[in-house]
Amino acid sequence: MKHPKGIEKVLSTIVKSELLQKAINASSEGITISSMSTEDRPLIFVNKGFQWMTGYLDEEVIGTNCRFLQGEGTNQETVKKIKDAVNNGEACIVELLNYKKDGIPFWNRLSITPIKDEYNKVTHYVGVQSDITDLTETRNRLIEANNKLKIFQNRILEDLEQAKIAQQFLLPSNLPKSSKVLFTSLFEPMEEVGGDVYDVTNLPNENYGLLVADVTGHGINAALLTFMLSSTFKNAADTLRSPSEIITLTNEQLFEKMPGDAFVTMFYAQYDSVTGILTYLSAGHPDAYILRKGAKNSISLSTQGTIIGAFSKDEISFEEKEIQLELGDKVIIYTDAIIDVIDNSENPEKDELPVFLEKNAELDIDELFKSIYQYGLSCSSSGAYSDDFTLLGMEVISTD
Repeated sequence: MKHPKGIEKVLSTIVKSELLQKAINASSEGITISSMSTEDRPLIFVNKGFQWMTGYLDEEVIGTNCRFLQGEGTNQETVKKIKDAVNNGEACIVELLNYKKDGIPFWNRLSITPIKDEYNKVTHYVGVQSDITDLTETRNRLIEANNKLKIFQNRILEDLEQAKIAQQFLLPSNLPKSSKVLFTSLFEPMEEVGGDVYDVTNLPNENYGLLVADVTGHGINAALLTFMLSSTFKNAADTLRSPSEIITLTNEQLFEKMPGDAFVTMFYAQYDSVTGILTYLSAGHPDAYILRKGAKNSISLSTQGTIIGAFSKDEISFEEKEIQLELGDKVIIYTDAIIDVIDNSENPEKDELPVFLEKNAELDIDELFKSIYQYGLSCSSSGAYSDDFTLLGMEVISTD
């Protein structure tokens, strides 16, 4: 049966109105409509979602202002933001703490939008409310955890800075002065606390002890281990023992205290400035080198030795050697920072460290050390070292 056009339009309007009503009530979001033409701007409509969310029935709230959702925990600055938006006829989105009928608080993400008539006058406000309690509580927990993490990180940074300052006291402020031998060093710590230790000590009868050691790792643990190593080594080297005796005693004391995965590499030498004899050994450390005037090649001070702190006295062995130094000889001892950057360099024309030393052997030892440092930087893809950079050297300036 065909209806007249007027009837069809009415029926279509009714169907659309019923469909819209069902759609609004099917929404899990709370949807409200407030009248702006009535005193106190009361609610004139709330959907089922609002009733489920708040616990209030429509007959309990229709005709009242929606401020009944506020409570002692509701932020009044946020409430003011809503009022200002309504007074100015503007849209607004806020998050605020509201309260259900049973008093249980919930976080409400409220979006209000003005509806205007043909004269651009605001007649109603549509509010859409979402319960974001779980999201907000999760976010707040994350914020709290992040704040605690920042506090913890700041404490770690402070501890690292203090450890770095304390570590500087382990390093010699001045190297011994002698008319027979010139000592020099170059130490550039990385930003993080590292594990390099070096020293030159005065021994009886115009003897000198030269130490370069590298503790595994970085950070607080490495700093603590360097303190332990420095104290232990100095106790062992307080008399003129042989290098192997000193290193053996150091290992015995550290083996009982070192963490299971930690160890130390070390190069230690004693120079007798009266006889000109250098006695040396390596405990898993890179070879030292001698640059000799007139010699085409550098001399490698290579010995076999066990790393320190990882094995008991029955499991270690050290090979001690001697060499007669000559006037003008330069002894170069270092940690692995320079070796690492050279080994990892992608430059096909790079020089290995001994070759670079031989090419620059005529430089005085201070200039040579600066050249070595700059050469390492030029080999690094990042233009920086990834570890403490340590050089310790001596030059024989008199044999009288």
